[in-house]
This record gives sequence, C-alpha cells and structure tokens, in this order.
Amino acid sequence: MNKQTPIKVILCIILLAGSTFLYLAISRTINTINFIKSSQLTKGYIYDFEIENSRDSNGNQSRNKYTKVLFVDDEGVNVRIRSSSSTSFTTDRIGDEVEVRYITGKSNEARISSFFSDMWGLTLLFGLFGITFTIPGFILVWNVLYNAINKFKS
Repeated sequence: MNKQTPIKVILCIILLAGSTFLYLAISRTINTINFIKSSQLTKGYIYDFEIENSRDSNGNQSRNKYTKVLFVDDEGVNVRIRSSSSTSFTTDRIGDEVEVRYITGKSNEARISSFFSDMWGLTLLFGLFGITFTIPGFILVWNVLYNAINKFKS
C-alpha cells in the first residue's frame, strides 16, 4: 500500500458524496419545475408562526420560526399550510400577503412561492455541495487516468 492510497480513497468518497448531491439537486430541480408547471398561483395570508426551540451540542438554545399561511383554493376551501423551511429571523408579520402555489385537488401540498425557502433553497444547497465535492473527485479520476495512460505508453 503506497502513501497515495488513503488520499485516493478519501477523494473517491468525496466524489461519491458530490455525485449524490448532484443527483439530488437535479431530481429536485425536475420535481420543482414540474410542480411549477402544473400548479396555479394564488394569494395567501400569514396567520401565525410556529416556533420551534432547539439546542445544539453545546447546549445553546435557538428559536426557529415556520410561517403558517392561509389561502383559499379554487374550490373555495380555506387551506392552511406551513412553510417547509424555518428561519431564526423574519421580517414577515401576521396579515402579510404571500404568493402560494398549489395543484388542484392537492391543496394541502401547497408551497409558499418564495424563491429560496420553499421552492429552490434545498436544491441550490444540494447543487453547491455537489459541485464542491465533485470537483476534487474529478481531478483524482483525471490524474489516475493520465498516469495509467502514461504507464501504458511507456
């Protein structure tokens, strides 16, 4: 076992992690685009915030807020949803108007139509991690292939 083997194993693991994140980013992008194409846009109103208290490993407490929104779907039904992401700071207030996207017949699966929080945030994070982890892995593969070709030629 040479000195380079542990580094190659670590970079292969990084490549695998990066590829997994890229796959998740692509699949979430397709899912979100299909949701946007098949959904309709309506107005909703913030009616409450769900506060979740949590502690980190050091015992520090944090408070995260989930936005709760009320909207009326195309069948005239009042639907209440909660954002899928939380924040520790928000400038939104109860009564503020927000845009909501929903698919007819699946109103309870509606999403707040903000750019980052409920629509694209997780997709962007997966893509960022995917690119960050995949680049070192591709460099490793390139170097291994380059060295193998040079050994084969000589």
